[in-house]
Amino acid sequence: MNISQEHKRSGIQVQSVARALSIIKCFQTASELGITEISEMLHLNKSTVFGLVNTLSGYGYLEQVRGSRKYRLGLALFELGHLVLSRMDICGEAKEACIPLAAKYQATVHIATHTEGEVVYLDKIDRGNSLVTISNVGKRLPMYCCGVGKAMLAFLSEEYLEKYIFNKPLKKITPNTVTQKDVLLKQLAQVKKSRIAFDREEIEEGLCCIASPILQRDGFPEIAISLSFPYGKIKKIDRKEAEEAVLACAAKLSARLGYHPPSSTPQKERF
Repeated sequence: MNISQEHKRSGIQVQSVARALSIIKCFQTASELGITEISEMLHLNKSTVFGLVNTLSGYGYLEQVRGSRKYRLGLALFELGHLVLSRMDICGEAKEACIPLAAKYQATVHIATHTEGEVVYLDKIDRGNSLVTISNVGKRLPMYCCGVGKAMLAFLSEEYLEKYIFNKPLKKITPNTVTQKDVLLKQLAQVKKSRIAFDREEIEEGLCCIASPILQRDGFPEIAISLSFPYGKIKKIDRKEAEEAVLACAAKLSARLGYHPPSSTPQKERF
């Protein structure tokens, strides 16, 4: 395998990082490899490979086989893979749990996570003619102006908010987008009490969402779900019933992750 044969990717690439990742990928076809074997597979000199392998071993991504000069994948990769798998498992459960919601309300259900102040959509379920196009799977959007984003922001630290949300002026995406820090903080405080967040045409005009976070044992938001209604359709449903349904679905999934809510009953905000 030659590094030059890898698929080209856009953006700045750090050669040493690319080479280290290529070394890890060599173990897809062999459980144990020596420096010479890796060098030949990647067409790199042995000294370069040795330095990279030694670094990867120091961080636990590779480990030397006892009594041998060969290396194998380390436990650090297993630990990271387990984290990814756990996230994808709960995502799969969330989709299964949300299908009845989408069917009942003939709406779109979103399942999303977050990274550095942005929502990342993991999955969506469309039912009826309630198609929502702004939230394709894999797309990123600002957390502060969408339901799933605010549902998770309410349970993240002040440090997270300052670093990723309030580090620059909030952009007004629609006439309804909240751009005042104090107003957004007030909304998030209410979301934390009720575990229900709303998007009132803040990310796209005509689109309204009811969202709730899925919390881990420590109260940290793993993902969030939302029920989305475009073009005034939310006016045709029983909003209180829909809020209860989204909250119950998220609470059930949170319980699967070991989260136990405070004994007090959530105080709900009116849409």
